[in-house]
Amino acid sequence: MNAAKQQEKETRNTINKFYKIILGVVSAFGIVGADAQIIDQNQPINTGDIAGFYETDLAQSFKQTAGDIDGAGIYLYPEGTGGGQITISLYDALPNQGGSLLTSGTFSNPQPGNWVDVFWNDLAITPNTTYYLVFTSNQDDTLRIAGSSSLSYPNGQAYANPGYNPYNDDYAFRTYHEVLAPEPSTLALVGIGAAALLGFCRRK
Repeated sequence: MNAAKQQEKETRNTINKFYKIILGVVSAFGIVGADAQIIDQNQPINTGDIAGFYETDLAQSFKQTAGDIDGAGIYLYPEGTGGGQITISLYDALPNQGGSLLTSGTFSNPQPGNWVDVFWNDLAITPNTTYYLVFTSNQDDTLRIAGSSSLSYPNGQAYANPGYNPYNDDYAFRTYHEVLAPEPSTLALVGIGAAALLGFCRRK
């Protein structure tokens, strides 16, 4: 290997070490910015008209991959009239089976043919354990939930009608979990430092 190639290899190794050190510092000291919501569970099929809010006891079971949850959403069937409020509540079991309300969030003025997402304070849960989203609305005569007319989601199913009767369907729903994103200023410093180091190595 000639001297130029050897120098180039050493430069790349030095830069890689620099990146690892900086990322280690970021991780160790928690140099993070605003929280970000990432989709964890997702059943996006919304071609079926699964249930209306005039039906009671609407719920969807699911298993979260992450050990936390800070929001959830449902997709409204395109037909109907918007308005009112939709509340999505999280339970550790079906309410008629002794389930406890863990948290909830409310969305105002929902519109048919759109996602309704609500968020709450990040809540620690047990991953890969069945939880339940319960859906209610104060405008129950027009709003409907879309979904899949077959069990497309492998980790749960839809419930409806008095007594939370199980359906062989899934609502179109999604859940969120929280991640911590690096501060933009931190990322900028990493980039500046890498550029300076690269320039120094090239001069050397």
